[in-house]
Amino acid sequence: MTTKRAKSATQALWHRFPTGVIVWHRFPTGGVTSARVQARGSLLLVALLGLCLPFGCREDVRLAGKHIRKASVRTVTHYGVTLDQEASPKDVAYVLLRAIRDDFLAKDHAQREAALDVQFDICAANEIQRRNRRSLSRDEFIHTVVSQWTPTVSHYACSFETDRGTARACFVVRAPESEASVPQECEVLMEVVDPDGNASAGAVMVIYMVKDGGYWRVTHLGFKPARRSIGSP
Repeated sequence: MTTKRAKSATQALWHRFPTGVIVWHRFPTGGVTSARVQARGSLLLVALLGLCLPFGCREDVRLAGKHIRKASVRTVTHYGVTLDQEASPKDVAYVLLRAIRDDFLAKDHAQREAALDVQFDICAANEIQRRNRRSLSRDEFIHTVVSQWTPTVSHYACSFETDRGTARACFVVRAPESEASVPQECEVLMEVVDPDGNASAGAVMVIYMVKDGGYWRVTHLGFKPARRSIGSP
């Protein structure tokens, strides 16, 4: 009886939050917890914290020394294009791909940081944060998302057009069929070819955008699976 009561009391002292963090609570148990149970509970607490802390700190270690920007949605001008609330998804896509190309071809740290500044300027910061399900702060989470844009499409970066008119002609904008007359999200699609000339390595790149504070801004980008042309099924 004493053993069962002690075990019950010990279990009542632990609570696991959705984040995976285990927190120690002292609840009334209706009985006296033995010194042995208390000692075991303390050792268990130390052991579990020893396991949990490295995992919780892993993100902090990965972000250590990084330039964590405070991204905001506002009117900006890059590559001669003003991206205000009247700017189209094609304008935003053009600036994004120019910045990714400059990021990929950067010759030094300063050039890469300047290209990243542009990418952070056109991210849908508020929407990205709304999707944050991790323990990172707002700015840290946005950093982890935006800093992956260039690596995601870097294989094709050299083929991105630098002429605005030519680039815009390559884009196809599609909004969900269920959207209202004024869409709040869209996809900007573009066919990309393999820089090594491999015809089977072509793909359809897609830039996902939403209206964030009245501005078209980017949430993420990737590729349409098993598609080599926009018109293919």
